[in-house]
Amino acid sequence: MNISGVVAAVAAGCALSLGASVAPAAHADRTTHTGAHTDRTQGLTTDHNPFSGYEGYCTWGAQELIHDHTGYYIKALTGNAESWADQAAAGGWTVVGDAQPHSIAVFSSALVGGVGHVAWVDTVRGNNMTITEMNTGFGGSAANAYRTTGFNQFDTRTTKEVPGISYILIP
Repeated sequence: MNISGVVAAVAAGCALSLGASVAPAAHADRTTHTGAHTDRTQGLTTDHNPFSGYEGYCTWGAQELIHDHTGYYIKALTGNAESWADQAAAGGWTVVGDAQPHSIAVFSSALVGGVGHVAWVDTVRGNNMTITEMNTGFGGSAANAYRTTGFNQFDTRTTKEVPGISYILIP
C-alpha cells in the first residue's frame, strides 16, 4: 500500500479534492459520529468483478475492496463512480448521507470533477473518515486516460466528511 503526504486526484473515474493528509487505516469501529445506521439492506451480488478489463480505476478497486471484506462483488455497481449511489439504491442496497465504516463513499463529480470517485470507508471519527482508494495522485488527464501516479495502487488517507458524498452501506 502506497502512503504519501498529500493526495490530489484529477481522474475522470477517480478524482479527489486537494488537501487531505494521508494516514494509515486503523480498521477500528466507528467511534464518535452520531446517526449510525444499523439497517443495511443487501441487493444482488456476483462472484466476479464487473469491472474486469478496467483494472486500476477507482471503481475496479472499490469492488475489490468490497470483495476483500465480504467475499462478494456488488452486481448493481457497473457505471461511472458518480452513479454508484443511485445504482445501489435501485439495486436494493442501503444508501445514506452520513459516513459509516464498512461502506463505499461515493464522491459526486461536483466535488471532484470528472465522473466522480469511490472509496472504501475504513473508520469514522467525528467528521473525519479514513478511506482506502485506488487511482489517486497527480497527473491524470484526458490525454493519458486519467491514469495518475497512483494508477492501480491502493492508498489510504484521512479526509473530512462533507456534503456531496453518499455512502453505500455494506452488510
